[in-house]
Amino acid sequence: MKMDEAAGEIWVNRLSKFFIDRSPLGAVPTILLTVGAVPYLLTAVFLGIVGLDVRPLFLVSQLLAATMGAIAPVLIWKYETVVFPTFVERATEVTPYDDNRELMSIADRYKSYFSDVGALTVIWTVAVLLVLVANIGYFRGFGITSYVDPGFLVYLLLVLWIAVITAVGIRMVITTNLCIREIGELDFTIDPLHPDGLGGLSTIGYFAIRTTTMLSIGALALPLAFDIARVGGSSGTVYALVAVYIGLIVGSFAFPTVYINRRANEIKRDLLNSKRERIHELHTDLLANDDPEEMDTLQIKLEELRTEYDAYDRVNLYPMSLSIASRLVSSVLLPFAFVLFETYAA
Repeated sequence: MKMDEAAGEIWVNRLSKFFIDRSPLGAVPTILLTVGAVPYLLTAVFLGIVGLDVRPLFLVSQLLAATMGAIAPVLIWKYETVVFPTFVERATEVTPYDDNRELMSIADRYKSYFSDVGALTVIWTVAVLLVLVANIGYFRGFGITSYVDPGFLVYLLLVLWIAVITAVGIRMVITTNLCIREIGELDFTIDPLHPDGLGGLSTIGYFAIRTTTMLSIGALALPLAFDIARVGGSSGTVYALVAVYIGLIVGSFAFPTVYINRRANEIKRDLLNSKRERIHELHTDLLANDDPEEMDTLQIKLEELRTEYDAYDRVNLYPMSLSIASRLVSSVLLPFAFVLFETYAA
């Protein structure tokens, strides 16, 4: 059973696919050389207008932000074509067969949800552009004095591109959280012998952490945001947005995994209660029985059930492995590193 192939694609991937279908290269290099090249090209045009005699801090910060804008389409492509489908496929391993049809229905619905532009993109894009417009004083150092200056218009176009790309990243986090939560409402099995040591729940942890890691790439734009705030005079707003951004990174992993942990423990508790009752029944039958052959059979069943009970009781149901934890730490450290650099470099 597979997801509906007819479900729509996010606009970034439709654009990327246009070039991929006509390119002799693979998907990733094609995206980097076409869609991913947009922020670099706009940066080059801007520098061509204002000149190359700019502050080194701006140049480095601008290149980092452009790199984020170049990598983001690749990550969006990977999310929709690899990460999301892989999660759905592996999720079928922990859901009963009868629920797989419902799981695919949920997956198709959230694939369509992700591909929808929605009001979020508009609101986020307008907010980012308003912050830029409010900080036009930052561009006086480049000789830009008005909103209709060619240099400012080119930079406005660059920020517009980055804003709509990052809006997709935010929608990606929302899609992951809502999809995991709804799938978690289904009955799913816990396999105490699963190789992941997490009852089979590692697929949820990896889906969440991959989304978190992709979101963390947005930290590459933080040095530029800090530079604009320092010169433009809106540092309070920028630092507040950075705090929200870091919270979003942590929350993008914590919220879905904590929810799944609670659901898994509910299922585990019901399983243990059922097995405990069965153990008591077998123990009572064993005490009341005086047939040696039947007693041996009951004793074997009792030992098997106790072994199963202990296996379920020991299984760790929080989808956090060492590799997932290391990815989470690195995802949070990246924006914190830029915050510390800004604090001590200012």
